[in-house]
Amino acid sequence: MNKTITVFIGFLLICSLNTHAQVNYRHFVLAGRIDLSEDRFLDAIRNFNTALRYKSDHFEAYFLRGVAKYSLSDYQGAYEDFSKTLEIHPLYVRAWHYRGITNDRLSNYYDAKADFARALEIDPYDADLHLAIGATNMHLNDFEEAINSYDMALLINPTMSNAYMNRGVANRFLERPEEALEDLDKAVFHDYFNTEAWMRRGMIQLELEAPDKALKDFNEALRLDEQNPLLYFQRAMAYLKMGDTIAAMQDYEKVNRLDARNALTYYNRALIHSMQKEFDKALPLYEVVTRINPRNVYAWFNRGVMYFQLNEFEEAAGDFSRAIELFPDFAGAWINRSMARQKAGDIKGSQTDYEQAMAIIKALNNEGGNPDSLYARYADSTYFDQIFALESDFVSGEAQQSRVQFRQIDIVPFGLFSVVPVELFPPGKKHTYGAYVDLGLSQFNAGTKAGFRLAFAEDKHVFLKVVTDSLVEEKYSLPTDFLLGIRYQDQGNYSKAINAYTRLSGQKDWELYALTNLVNVMIEKAELVLAEERFDHALMITRKKNIPANETKTVVPDYSESRQLMQQILISYPEFAFGWYNMGNIHMQNRDFHPAIDAYSEAIRYEPGMAEAYYNRALTLLYLGEQQLACIDLSKAGELGLEEAYAVIKRYCK
Repeated sequence: MNKTITVFIGFLLICSLNTHAQVNYRHFVLAGRIDLSEDRFLDAIRNFNTALRYKSDHFEAYFLRGVAKYSLSDYQGAYEDFSKTLEIHPLYVRAWHYRGITNDRLSNYYDAKADFARALEIDPYDADLHLAIGATNMHLNDFEEAINSYDMALLINPTMSNAYMNRGVANRFLERPEEALEDLDKAVFHDYFNTEAWMRRGMIQLELEAPDKALKDFNEALRLDEQNPLLYFQRAMAYLKMGDTIAAMQDYEKVNRLDARNALTYYNRALIHSMQKEFDKALPLYEVVTRINPRNVYAWFNRGVMYFQLNEFEEAAGDFSRAIELFPDFAGAWINRSMARQKAGDIKGSQTDYEQAMAIIKALNNEGGNPDSLYARYADSTYFDQIFALESDFVSGEAQQSRVQFRQIDIVPFGLFSVVPVELFPPGKKHTYGAYVDLGLSQFNAGTKAGFRLAFAEDKHVFLKVVTDSLVEEKYSLPTDFLLGIRYQDQGNYSKAINAYTRLSGQKDWELYALTNLVNVMIEKAELVLAEERFDHALMITRKKNIPANETKTVVPDYSESRQLMQQILISYPEFAFGWYNMGNIHMQNRDFHPAIDAYSEAIRYEPGMAEAYYNRALTLLYLGEQQLACIDLSKAGELGLEEAYAVIKRYCK
């Protein structure tokens, strides 16, 4: 089903005003349009942000920024921008239309239909609008009503390929395969280059047990789009139905070359190798699956079965234990762990597992033999989906390059802010993102002749300009101890750095900056001390293959001194945004999540443009299960320019 937003590049009618603000507004809107048309969505958002600073009461920049956010999978952010557009211009039909599509993406189907109805009142003859209404009806399983919408779209535009394609899919759901194929034939007839139509027709051919015909359709689609991993995945299914396992595996491997995080494909490859007793090939593939989707029950269970077949019973029991931990009512995992423990000599544990499995089976039988009865216990939350779903975005190489939400990133919080020198850039070159200044640093930067500027920077190893002996001698109006502190901190001479920063205590202009860096040095030192303790401990203990659960615990560095000093700083400087942010990081590292959220909120209160604070608060909220609030913060972080936010949105804000 087609659920994309077509970017509207045509000019909107804007009243021209001969003012400086209007000229700037038009310049940045036009620049944003160009970025949007060339899929540079982050640059487009930055330009629209600038336009809105010049003229915050005009609908055009909000609408186009919403399109950019939608293209980055930030549906909540797109919804907010389309809503703002409608506040300003209630008769703008495209905003109603696109907000409806966005509501559909957010699974707010009633609201989506209400938006579409409002759009129809303004323009009832928009074929794309009827196509979108049909898609929402499909998602509500109202296939007959969906077909009515597609019929209306085709009445307006009889050559609309996507309407034929979607109507074909609806007919397939209604068990009308002949009509479905007829519609798909028309879809490819009216648009030979409609790759999805070829693929959909191939999928229906597969369901009708015609893999040879499906193969032809998939081959045709791949001639049009050879970088589409989903097409290779579907063609692999056709090859499997035809008994050509080698060709299927080659296509699966192609999928993972194009889409390195596609856990479903790794899983299928592992499964095939396991069935062929090629355990040496299956094992590393299951490792990848569990790394990408550590909460997937099937991956742990199947790997446990493989270990059992290899007579590695302790490893098998460990994997079955993980499956049970994720899905306690998984009777098969209890039975298999019972067998593995018996083989490993744990007779008591084996008997306990067997009794638990029989209790689950008995409960199931008492509920009328309905296999869904146990699964229903998990139906009221996303828990059930999380433990069975395998990540499979099927993102093409081209999409990965242009859309940052598909990039592979490690989802970790941003680090502490330090006050460090940052490089100067030639005229016309953008400044490195992520450096902030306050009034004091601005005054220093305006008056210095140094070849750098001071700024609050999140990663000193990115922004730090090496402090040389000559730089220390020149000083450039900087206290020597401050420069030495930065230098010692970068070198890892933490005691010297602490002494240098401490000597600046009480100096009016530099105390806050020195104390900020001092806290960070103390944190770095505490983390190194913990690492050394773990290393020393590892040298003293006997290495064990399996450590009992009661011997393991989460250990964090001792942040007590740094936290106490940070609290003192905030008492003296209660509006210090970067101090609140750093305090949030300290709380997060101590797993004090609610105080961390409060600290990040204070940072945002005093520095509303700090994208890292929104991002870290979002990750904390995600950990606490507050997905909706987290996605709002991620949207704001992305709007402020933090690319990493869109990858997290793609994964958690579906």
